[in-house]
Amino acid sequence: MPIWLFTAIVLGFFSGLWTGVAPLLGLSIWAGFAGFTAYFASGKHGVGALGLTWATSLFGVLCGWGMGQLGDLLGVSAGPALAVGAIVTVVILAGRFKWLSFIPGTFVGVYSYFAIDGDWQLLAASLVVGAVFGLVGDLASNENAFGALRLAREKPEPEHQDA
Repeated sequence: MPIWLFTAIVLGFFSGLWTGVAPLLGLSIWAGFAGFTAYFASGKHGVGALGLTWATSLFGVLCGWGMGQLGDLLGVSAGPALAVGAIVTVVILAGRFKWLSFIPGTFVGVYSYFAIDGDWQLLAASLVVGAVFGLVGDLASNENAFGALRLAREKPEPEHQDA
């Protein structure tokens, strides 16, 4: 089976599994898909990608909350625009730090905060678990996993020992 087909099947399986499991866990399906997507969009793999995804998307949730709070605090009709401008500046500057360098991951957290109407607890949990599903899907579908499955199907020749 070609690796691209194997990957498609595995990721389709994990996407379907997430869609079924998320409501049972009280999590948002779509916010979890945002975490799943951010994991893959990072361009990295493994635990390092998971940490980067968590750091940036959760920082984004905090930034989304900050935009809302600051916009309200300013108390003028231009308040939200000023708050967004200021916090986006912070997001870009924070991208100079290693664990916040995946700026699109931060924006996943920001836009998801507004898409979920500010329910940051639900959002944070869904992003975190969704990214874990991304990691598991990645590990199950990568070439090493594919190679392990291929080797399991093949019966190796027993090694001959000279007496």
